[in-house]
Amino acid sequence: MTRDLLVQMENDVIRALVSALEIAHPFLVGHSERVASYAVAMGCELGLSKPTLRLLRIAAALHDVGMLGLSTELLARPNPTPDQWHAIREHPRLSVQLLRRIQRFQDALILVECHHERWDGGGYPNGWCGEQIPLPARVLAVAEAFDGMRTPMPYRPPLSEPDAIALIEQGAGTLFDPRVVKAFLRVQPIIQPLGRE
Repeated sequence: MTRDLLVQMENDVIRALVSALEIAHPFLVGHSERVASYAVAMGCELGLSKPTLRLLRIAAALHDVGMLGLSTELLARPNPTPDQWHAIREHPRLSVQLLRRIQRFQDALILVECHHERWDGGGYPNGWCGEQIPLPARVLAVAEAFDGMRTPMPYRPPLSEPDAIALIEQGAGTLFDPRVVKAFLRVQPIIQPLGRE
């Protein structure tokens, strides 16, 4: 099998999984694609290698596929109970369970699992902090948070671009790797028009 055919098959599988996610949860339409674009732009700015950028693109596109195992009613709740919040926080591990059987995505699984870890150790599912979290996962965390704030959800309207940028800046050193936040601020004016006003 040629490399081109392998890449085409990889892209087809990614598109199929993202389409299934967007059909199940229509409020996520476009989220995966935007997160992947933001993450790769930041990764380029940080000088990540081409193989690492490939893994980052895969992980960013597929980071939320575990939400296929969660109901829209659960994800749309404005104030989930502790048990419901625990179930929502399982989606990174559900994503890994779903993707584990696809050999081409094996090296991206750790990035998918860690996309809600925090620089200060207060994230999930493992409570890792600082450089325990792989750098591409720290990039994905910023990309995901920014687009998540800018995406309208069933329980809240989207934040404005300036408000979302301000929250990313405020999170440097606690939620996010400060170096990744600096890269985000450098590339954000270039990438922001994607899928937005």
